[in-house]
Amino acid sequence: MASTPTRRTFIRRTAMLIGLAPFLGSCESCFERIRSRPIRRSLATLSDNDSIIETYRDAVAAMKALPSTDGRSWTRQAQIHQDHCPHGNWWFLPWHRAYLNAFEQICRDLTGNEDFALPYWDWTVNSSVPAPFWGDATNALFQSGRTATSSSTANPAMVGRPEIDSILDETDFFMFASGAATTQGQFATYGRLEATPHNYVHGFVGGIMGTYDSPLDPIFWMHHNMIECLWVEWNIVRGNANTSDTAWTNFNFAGNFFDTVGSPFDIQVGTTLLVPLLSYQFDGECGGAGGTARMRAALADTAALRAFLAEGGAPRIQVAQRFPFQEQLLLTTRAPVSARLPVDTQAVNAAIQRTGVERLLLRVEDVTPPRTESFFVRVFVNMPDASPATPIDDPHYAGSFAFFTDPGHRTDGPMGAYIVDISETLRRLNATQPAAAVDVQLVASPLHEAVPADDNLVIRGMALELARVLEQ
Repeated sequence: MASTPTRRTFIRRTAMLIGLAPFLGSCESCFERIRSRPIRRSLATLSDNDSIIETYRDAVAAMKALPSTDGRSWTRQAQIHQDHCPHGNWWFLPWHRAYLNAFEQICRDLTGNEDFALPYWDWTVNSSVPAPFWGDATNALFQSGRTATSSSTANPAMVGRPEIDSILDETDFFMFASGAATTQGQFATYGRLEATPHNYVHGFVGGIMGTYDSPLDPIFWMHHNMIECLWVEWNIVRGNANTSDTAWTNFNFAGNFFDTVGSPFDIQVGTTLLVPLLSYQFDGECGGAGGTARMRAALADTAALRAFLAEGGAPRIQVAQRFPFQEQLLLTTRAPVSARLPVDTQAVNAAIQRTGVERLLLRVEDVTPPRTESFFVRVFVNMPDASPATPIDDPHYAGSFAFFTDPGHRTDGPMGAYIVDISETLRRLNATQPAAAVDVQLVASPLHEAVPADDNLVIRGMALELARVLEQ
């Protein structure tokens, strides 16, 4: 009978996969290295010539100088994303975590700076592409062809602090982190973190960032590190459980990534869950006011955190009734579209009254996204005159979602679904008058000031789902 791995064996095996192996000597030095692991900091807290930014610039330059046949090279690292990245499914977060971590290890190795940690771009604080990423070809962090300029600012409806706090308040893993799938390339359901800030920022920056070759733009790694920071905040700091489904935790990213000598390696999803506890830590700034203090407090009991991350949890919501809309919709940049959902108004009004017990979810599925990702979609309820100019503080506003696709990327099946929780919008409107009908307005909102002509979104499926909040 095989013996149970000791704590030392467990740490050592895990460390071999996540880049701590070079630091392992005695077990004491191992744990000291973990305690003092590098801190990933917000770009907003760094000066333009900070040593962290300079190290990143040197690492990118070194990767660009390597031959494309080297697994550590700039172009080969980007090809990983084109070949393997999961989007619109539940492997989106752990895959990109492993991708970032392997990339960070290569940065450390090529620069000789073992204490280097990737910074992150907190778009809630700095809604423009940060200054170190501009200039010309002499700056390794500059990428030509971006749609955004140095003065362009991201839309607060998509990256503002209120929207991000709302996403962090989501307690269900699938609503937060994207839906269950059976293959790595399958589109299932976009969670709020992916559908809103993640997708939007790719399109906002534009150029190569609007494609699956986006890692060729150095800002990609800063953007995805913000997504990673928000997952850590949601999961470790705010105590929300990942799924406990073994189809997720046991999934293996086989040969997807390269180590510091350019050799491919495997990593299991369950192993990625421990990476922030072993290989790096965040400064807590992405969590908003008081985030740093909350981060430090959350990391105080690593044994409890390991257990929490390993166990996961069951889904928090379950669909009880579904009201499908059967007609195809064509949303254009010229005019919004409106759909009256064939709902049971008595059931909807009853659900509206049960705050915290039931949720009303708009599901938009089987879509053909806009060709150029030139707009995102705002969702309003019972507001026939909604337009791109309607402010997000209007009581009829329910939420937004954006797109990130690439015709050249391998996919398994149709595009995924987008879910917008319209519960609170209906409750606001219901405060003055019970819902006699549920009319949904979808508005194409341009990513930038120029409105592209004749771009459109085809929607072949939509439904209102009455979901029950399950006790945990």
